[in-house]
Amino acid sequence: MRFRILYLTVAIFVFTIQIFSQQPSTLKPPDEDYTWWYITLVVLVLGLSGAIVWKLKLKKQEDKVVENNWKEQRKKSNAEGLTFDADEEMEWLRKNQNIVDRKRRKNPKKPTLNLPNTNVVLNTTKEFKTEQFGLDALDSVPLPVFGFQKVERPRPFDNLPLSNEEALISAIEQTHDEYEEDEEVRDLAVRILAAFRTRNSVEALSQVAIYDLSAQLRSKAISILSEFDHQSVFETILLACADPTREVRAAAARGLTRLSFDRADAWARIVEMNEQGRMRHAARAAVEGGFVERSFDRLIHRDPKYSYEAFVLLSLVLRSGENSQILEALKNHPDKKVRSALVHIIKVNKDQNSLPTLYNLLEDKKLTQEQREEIDKAIEEMSLVAA
Repeated sequence: MRFRILYLTVAIFVFTIQIFSQQPSTLKPPDEDYTWWYITLVVLVLGLSGAIVWKLKLKKQEDKVVENNWKEQRKKSNAEGLTFDADEEMEWLRKNQNIVDRKRRKNPKKPTLNLPNTNVVLNTTKEFKTEQFGLDALDSVPLPVFGFQKVERPRPFDNLPLSNEEALISAIEQTHDEYEEDEEVRDLAVRILAAFRTRNSVEALSQVAIYDLSAQLRSKAISILSEFDHQSVFETILLACADPTREVRAAAARGLTRLSFDRADAWARIVEMNEQGRMRHAARAAVEGGFVERSFDRLIHRDPKYSYEAFVLLSLVLRSGENSQILEALKNHPDKKVRSALVHIIKVNKDQNSLPTLYNLLEDKKLTQEQREEIDKAIEEMSLVAA
């Protein structure tokens, strides 16, 4: 309305100027002058500019009113129900995790090959001597694995905070299938838990990932835990590698690849707890997930980071008593450096269950003299400990 009034005012002003300019004069007409036309043009331009500015301001005010109305409606919908909010939060977490994954792929950590510095960090000997281990063909430089003399204490990490929000507490109660039989309700509760990166949320999702009757919910809980990317989720995802359902095992394998923290510390935490049942479950899951088999080649890696992770994992398996795969590799692995590294790990961990296998290896005619001396030395040290 204001725009039309302004436009009409300008038009009347222009029309008036034209009428006065056309009045007859008794005097001699002056020379032709375009001053009035220039003035008219300037006034018209100024009027149109003012109208445009006013229109833009009015549009901004209308947009602001619409935005405020939308925010009020959104708050009202969140107060009435949590389904939309949970979906939005879960999508936000997934998008941010993808950004982290892309950054990690663009900037991979370069392997560190400075063995003396690594030995200082891991509190191992500063000098390696090939004769100490009785190995041959190690390219004149001993492998990092032979410098590891114990499983180091894992580095501490910050625990996630606890939350007493009503929505979170309600979702935790609904995840228990003995109380809530409806799978759709439990699925909604899992999606709500995804929006809370807290300690009690991780505990509830861990229960779903291991014990829920629905394989789909177990798989979803594993995926959410992996997106949290916190040290406290490692053991749960690992145990899911031994799940009877292929869908859950696949989700667990994908989840472990997404974790960005040091897995050697994660294995070491299980070792440090020294709970036989817990170590046995973790070792079985590592075997089922193929981690033990892959660790044999990583054990002789030149990068201490990879070799140390394999060293800690195999130490865990030995201490748990689930060492059949290690003993099989000790006898039949085609790479003699792997077999020598396994003997070193058995000696370091003083695994008495491996003694019969070591005695049988001494009867193998394919062994070199250096390997026999190495096994003899391991048996001697372990026998002294047993005595």
